[in-house]
Amino acid sequence: MDDPTSRADFEALVRRARLKLSDAQIDDLYSAWPHIERMLDRLRNPARGREAEPAHIFRPEGT
Repeated sequence: MDDPTSRADFEALVRRARLKLSDAQIDDLYSAWPHIERMLDRLRNPARGREAEPAHIFRPEGT
């Protein structure tokens, strides 16, 4: 995993997304951010393989 996102960088991401958040809302989101970064790292791991993506194995009825 890369270096964790700093609070200043996180606030820059919020501004770039043009979100109007209070300091309390930013605090809440930033407290969960390390968990989200770990999840994204797992999802982007090429060792997971194609079959790890449900969209590649799902076949709707009638097709």
